[in-house]
Amino acid sequence: MKNSSTNAQITSKCPAFAKPLLGEDVGLSKRFISFSGGVESTTMCILFGKGAKAIWCDTGAEHEEMYARIDFVEAKLKELHGNNFEIIRLKPNVKVKGTLVDNLLDAVLTWRFMPSPMMRYCTGKFKIEPIDNFLSQQGECELMIGLNADEESREGNWGLKANVKYSYPLQEKQLSRADCEDVLKIYNLHPNFPAYMLRGGCSMCFYKSEKEYKALWYLNRKEFDKMLEFEQQYQDQRKRTYGIMSSGKTLKQLSDECKQEMFQDDILETYKEYKKEGKSCGAFCRR
Repeated sequence: MKNSSTNAQITSKCPAFAKPLLGEDVGLSKRFISFSGGVESTTMCILFGKGAKAIWCDTGAEHEEMYARIDFVEAKLKELHGNNFEIIRLKPNVKVKGTLVDNLLDAVLTWRFMPSPMMRYCTGKFKIEPIDNFLSQQGECELMIGLNADEESREGNWGLKANVKYSYPLQEKQLSRADCEDVLKIYNLHPNFPAYMLRGGCSMCFYKSEKEYKALWYLNRKEFDKMLEFEQQYQDQRKRTYGIMSSGKTLKQLSDECKQEMFQDDILETYKEYKKEGKSCGAFCRR
């Protein structure tokens, strides 16, 4: 695929987009992209990824589709950028009650409390800090953050390391969410995640609605059962009933309700087609 033809397509789809165009190396010699696997971050990898490295931090609590997505995008972008692209996969290393853990599920079981909107240690400890620690060792560098032109009132969740230049190329080029969607369609790289991933990649995200966990029951029973087992293990440690869902209902109760529902085939088809913009969990989890 030639850059000149794809640039014309992008410019046609995104009138606000101007140089630098696809394939140009810009900015500092060490350029990184905060990568979530979603719409905006994938768009940045397409438009600004040549010569850059994307950074993705694995919480250890991601959906199966997210791991497959990371590998797929990296392969496609290597092909697009002449092998001059890479996704760096980081792992957290968080001290929890004197023990270092590398995944969010073990942290929850050890700390004995779930992340929440008021205590989002899932993002802070298991996404931001590992990336900040990595960047602090890179010398002078740039981190590109995927907030789009519709989100100019939002701020990134960043530690603001002195050696890092933080940039927002989608906002600088006035690329909206719709513009990013158009770019992804050109390259067939839209995430198209299932209904249970509308609010992020983590399988036990507190932002997920009851409908999303219900969709998980219908569409991916293996993963639902894994979360059900995790919840029950957590409840055993707490010595009282405590559910993953913010509604207060446990996954066991939800599972029992689903088993009693009539017209399960019709419900399954509904969830296969269900698409709706979900609540954002910051630049890391925007879908």
